[in-house]
Amino acid sequence: MLSMIRSLVMILAIFVTAHAWAAGARDVTIAQGIDAEFLDVQMTNNIVTMIINGSIYDTLLIRDKQLQIVPHLATSYKLVGEKVWEVKLRQGVTFHNGEPFDASAVKFSFERINRADFKSPQKGWFGTIERVEIVDPSTVRFHTKVPDPAMPARMTLMYQMAPKYIGQAGDVQANLKPVGTGPFKFVEWQKNERIVVEANDAHWTGKPAVRRATWRPIPELGARIAALQTGQADLIVNVPPDQVPALATTRSVRIEKTPSCRIISFAIAQIKGGPLADKRVRQALNHAVDMQGILDTGLLGNGKRLNSWMPPNVWGHDPSIPFYEYNPKKAKELLAAAGHTNLTLTIQAPNGRWAMDKDIAQAVAGQLSENGIKTNVKVIGEWGAYVRTILDHKTEDIAMSGWCLPSLEPDHWVTPNLKTGEPVSQYSNPEVDKLMEQARAEMNPDKRKQLYSQLLRVIRDEAPYIFGYQQMDIYGVNNRLKWTPRGDESIRLTEISF
Repeated sequence: MLSMIRSLVMILAIFVTAHAWAAGARDVTIAQGIDAEFLDVQMTNNIVTMIINGSIYDTLLIRDKQLQIVPHLATSYKLVGEKVWEVKLRQGVTFHNGEPFDASAVKFSFERINRADFKSPQKGWFGTIERVEIVDPSTVRFHTKVPDPAMPARMTLMYQMAPKYIGQAGDVQANLKPVGTGPFKFVEWQKNERIVVEANDAHWTGKPAVRRATWRPIPELGARIAALQTGQADLIVNVPPDQVPALATTRSVRIEKTPSCRIISFAIAQIKGGPLADKRVRQALNHAVDMQGILDTGLLGNGKRLNSWMPPNVWGHDPSIPFYEYNPKKAKELLAAAGHTNLTLTIQAPNGRWAMDKDIAQAVAGQLSENGIKTNVKVIGEWGAYVRTILDHKTEDIAMSGWCLPSLEPDHWVTPNLKTGEPVSQYSNPEVDKLMEQARAEMNPDKRKQLYSQLLRVIRDEAPYIFGYQQMDIYGVNNRLKWTPRGDESIRLTEISF
């Protein structure tokens, strides 16, 4: 009889455990607008992809909740020469396959990005670095081409890869079955359905509270909101402002908001030549759009207008630069002076990548058309296809553009987007290139800030964008989660508890 009771207790315990796992009391599902492009983190500059990969991989340094740079896989760093940064590495860390993390992994990770055949869009982020020297297994030195004040911020984007694993598996397999040192291990990727990771309890920061996380791409806003309301998702991004009141009445859900590092603008493809190569035409486009009106009506005030190409929460932003005023008369005068009074343009926009992206693009096109610049909208629903048009420099005349990097380093706003020949840049100007080079090599913070002010004023005047707004990030969150949003858009599974 006693053995029978013991067996029943064991069966019941197994059932309760299995049920708890199935119910997923400490599992979370996060719904974003798009799927990851790659699970090889060095193949992307897309923040949604980097957010997902951030659970699998670690960087040398990291920004804490207050957005201050703190040690991570690197325990300390210092300048040991004008162009040499010495970095001490955390010891005893292993990749998910058991491979040790050490100085050779840091050297390999840097050199892989620069491999000619690898085509990493991150190459420009680290363009100041000449080489990595291994001092000993737990010490590296970054030798830079010029003095580089941004090295600590750059290290927050230096994801560490497993040299032996990639050497044996190859790049293609490393993308499909990623191996990092991060707090979560890869489980599965069903393209456009889900990516699943599970807690890495051996991680040096300790056991994560979340046991298993599923990242789901849900481009359609209504479906994303329904997933939150029905409990199929615990956290959703890009809640439209007009849906906030309705969601606030759902008892199991709350709204979280924070001003983002993301800026949304409309990149004008000046490099294509034609009318858009004329600065007066680009300035006219800015005067022909009532961006504040779009913010007020379309986003219900959830956003802050931009005066140039940098958000207010990034060091180097200059609030004294004037905004473009909405002035259709001035727009027509500029077009007449440029000899382009009969323009027809196309704006391309994604669907589901940024809050109300397609709707905002249509509002901009509508205003341009109303003010004599006939403008059509081409929606490219598949995010990978959208990115390809940008990387191949085959965008339409104007491409809706969003930018944020968790480094929060000013060089990472201007250089990738505006430097001649950069993968995503649709613009080229020797004066702008020169100012970027000067600013990224200036070690004196005051002088560096002056250079960014000068640079941003030139960009404002040159108008390579129809300048948009700093995004307000609006999240829908299940009340069982303890979580607050960050200003750098990162969603860190390690910052979620219950």
